[in-house]
Amino acid sequence: MPRDRHRVASPIERYERLPVEVREYDPQAPAVARRVIELIAAVNAGTAEHVGSSAVPGLAGKGTVDLLLPTPVEDIPEVTEVLVAAGFQRQEIAKAFPPTRPMLQGAIRYHGKRYRLHVHVVPVDSPEVEAIRGFCDALRADEDLRDGYVALKREIVARGLTDSVDFSVAKHPYITAVLERLGLQPSVPPG
Repeated sequence: MPRDRHRVASPIERYERLPVEVREYDPQAPAVARRVIELIAAVNAGTAEHVGSSAVPGLAGKGTVDLLLPTPVEDIPEVTEVLVAAGFQRQEIAKAFPPTRPMLQGAIRYHGKRYRLHVHVVPVDSPEVEAIRGFCDALRADEDLRDGYVALKREIVARGLTDSVDFSVAKHPYITAVLERLGLQPSVPPG
């Protein structure tokens, strides 16, 4: 499918990097995710999936709506450019996510509220795709796991680790342990 590299009219706004706060679950997050998934499909960038804490009913998180966009590795540069043309922005911290596995950012307004967005463009054959899905599924299925994950997030923020990179690094051992227990290759899923 041909993709238009020119900027298109889009409701995607500039991403604002803020200190991490652990917020209660927002029941509007799935509707926001569906809207952004539709936008991504409309620009022929692929089929995205809602993942991360905002995809798990009742799970407190950073308040960011995370999407997974499994993409053939050879299409990642073009898909990235299409998403940038649609208003998404490249992450400011390039070393966190390389161009071969970008994480694009943006924001969107939904019912008067502004939602920050992360779109994780992951090679479709990467074990990270199943790790992200598996972690999300495990959180949906296991109340104790959800409670432990929220407690960890609150403890990390209470220690003053409110930079998003520091926060993610601090969560990594917990996520790795869960993924290993699930028989999945460890990675750093969104959420």
